[in-house]
Amino acid sequence: MTQETVSPRGGSQAVRAARREEAALLGEVLADAFAEDPVFAWLIPPQLRGRDNRLRTFFTSMSRGYLRRGKPCYLTGDASAAALWAAPGAWAMPLSQMILEAAPSGLAFRRRLLRALRTQLQIERLHAGQSPPHWYLGYLGTRRDRQGQGLGTQMLREVLAGLDADGVPAYLESSNERNLPLYERNGFRVVGELQALGHGPTIWRMWREPQPGT
Repeated sequence: MTQETVSPRGGSQAVRAARREEAALLGEVLADAFAEDPVFAWLIPPQLRGRDNRLRTFFTSMSRGYLRRGKPCYLTGDASAAALWAAPGAWAMPLSQMILEAAPSGLAFRRRLLRALRTQLQIERLHAGQSPPHWYLGYLGTRRDRQGQGLGTQMLREVLAGLDADGVPAYLESSNERNLPLYERNGFRVVGELQALGHGPTIWRMWREPQPGT
């Protein structure tokens, strides 16, 4: 799927499928996008030395895992925004993938690795009970200097238009309250909240029914 729109800075802005060799580029975009995210600030505090590299290590590893397993990943033409999606039944990380991601996760989270793993398990347990079958938005982010220019909506529509046509719902977790209006404008609604490990930041669980004719 490819979508052409006019960007706020002028010119044509395309959304395209990321290539398998572009894991590092996806990781760079998402690391910048999530640099001020409350959950990642809790897992990798801003004052830590080498934090930017640690965020890139994590998101590059996640992107590589998505691409390796053939999950749909997208970039804008100028690599200002990125999104990682999973088709119905493909969102859970198998043991083999966990083993491959163990070293990069350790480098990224270090002493907070157990906290990160426990938080992920908490999120996945709730996700596992979500039905019917649905597409899952693992990560969506826009570089900080391009936020507020409509690229998030553009990235969402790249996939949501097809889901509406096929009559398939979608699900995501938002770790930043300021992003809730973006998702709500695009048809998602909050179906639950959780506090990471009972004392960390709030994470919002969001669901979207297909919207034929939109």
